Amino acid sequence: MVEKDNYDQGSAISSTVSSNSFPLADEKEQIPGTEEVKGDSGAATESTPAPLYHKPPQKQFVLIMIALSLCVFLASLDQIIVSTSIPAITKQFHALGDISWLATAYMLTSTASQPLYGKVSDIFGRKTVVLFANFMFLVGSCISGWATSMVMLIVGRGVAGIGAGGMMAMVFIILSDMLDMRERGKYLGFIGAIFSFSSVIGPLMGGAFTDHVTWRWSFWINLPFGAVSILFIYFNLNLPTPKGSFSDKIKRIDFLGAFLLLAAVIMILLPLSWGGNKYAWNSGIVIGMLCGGFAMAVVFVLAEWKIPKEPIVPIHLYKIRNLWATYGSLFFSGMSFFGILFYLPIYFQVVKNESATIGGLETVPFVIGIVVTSISSGIWVLKRGSYHFFPALGNFLFTIGSALCILFTKDTHRVVTIFILLLCGLGMGFTMQASTLAVQAAVKPKYMAVVTTSVQFIRCLGQVFGVAIVGTVFNNKLESTLKATFPDDKLIMRVTQDYGTIYEFYNATQVGMIYDSFVHALHYVFYCSVGFCAMALIMSCFIQHKELKTNANQAKPEMTVEMV
Repeated sequence: MVEKDNYDQGSAISSTVSSNSFPLADEKEQIPGTEEVKGDSGAATESTPAPLYHKPPQKQFVLIMIALSLCVFLASLDQIIVSTSIPAITKQFHALGDISWLATAYMLTSTASQPLYGKVSDIFGRKTVVLFANFMFLVGSCISGWATSMVMLIVGRGVAGIGAGGMMAMVFIILSDMLDMRERGKYLGFIGAIFSFSSVIGPLMGGAFTDHVTWRWSFWINLPFGAVSILFIYFNLNLPTPKGSFSDKIKRIDFLGAFLLLAAVIMILLPLSWGGNKYAWNSGIVIGMLCGGFAMAVVFVLAEWKIPKEPIVPIHLYKIRNLWATYGSLFFSGMSFFGILFYLPIYFQVVKNESATIGGLETVPFVIGIVVTSISSGIWVLKRGSYHFFPALGNFLFTIGSALCILFTKDTHRVVTIFILLLCGLGMGFTMQASTLAVQAAVKPKYMAVVTTSVQFIRCLGQVFGVAIVGTVFNNKLESTLKATFPDDKLIMRVTQDYGTIYEFYNATQVGMIYDSFVHALHYVFYCSVGFCAMALIMSCFIQHKELKTNANQAKPEMTVEMV
């Protein structure tokens, strides 16, 4: 048995190497790093590299993977399952004007909290933080499931979002602690497949619960699965906990940075979700909050650069080429991904006149494509160790797929839509796990948690920006086209609020013209997606190959070159 102390920025982490614990070596020991192995006399007999990654025994690992998979599944499911329950919720609480907050509250808290979890887990330990995130998610689910008013439901969604943001972030951090970078790709691909699967099954489950039981089961379903996740993590995840008193750990938290970051994110995301819906884009509150949010972001960057000893986001890391290239690619691909995914149901349900269930199933080829390339690229990384070309390849395929979406019309054959959406999915799947590896391979191990959580944060920001921009383009183009097509119909815009009125108030010829207006507006959505994809492709071309660190090659001098 070997006992060792690890020090990172003045804090100690002590762990005992046994079959049930897998300590994290500190930066100094890891690269190039050595660990003294003492004989019976207590003298050092040899010097060997301290292990970077510590995979638990097989049984424990399987149970941990089940728990982490449940974390991803529940967090992503909760983001979208409520969409099909909205009509029933508004009918019960008579609060149609507040319904947008069901999505906004969850989005705000989950996105804003993600960057904080990385540094907090460095201070308090991975196990403590992931259990906290799971607990907060279940508390939010309980509040939502037993809500007696719309306000209570919105509060529950916000609390659940705090937990969900941590669950998503901690899954990737814990996997990165247990698995070396070559083996990690395979499991990151599997996690990406689960995320995609939940995006499809979410609306179907929400609709089934609403139609056959109650909309409250959209939230209660989290409780049994969340409990299993907590139990499996509690009894099987034995990553070391940093030493130090609770008060000492609290002092290490960058409260100023946390406040500035949360303020900036909230002030930017709120007007993006309100613009074009609750308020006009040129309204004072939208413009004012956006300006304030970007100003706060600048203050956050300056503060993190100069003030805290342990910043939430170490600004100096962003001089690394792989970081700014990968994050830029993720931001733009996130804009494109959600821009298409958000408006495909409109094409299938309105233009193709399919039910919500069938419309959801129409997106299955998209998910199949993501699953195939996520897992296959992970296997490639495991066998070959190369990954840097996957983001560029994925964005190239997604650009082609987005461009082909412009061909969609009212009469487009299903075989064509299946092929195009499959191509889009294949492209998106290539970018998922490779982007995480690209940033992790470029920094020293002590920054691994910070850069990993930033991957999820940047992708979420891109999705929010994408939906806001694409939504504005779609709504403006649809409104102008409908008004130009029906200049004498003062109530034509009602078809955008209730698709049922298309058949109720218009004849066959007029219905065809309305469909053409929707298709024309959707084409502009796809134009935007092509532009976003092109930007993501350009950024991904700057990603460089960095050798993936393993326990076998960690002592090689070249592994430290250009690492920060």
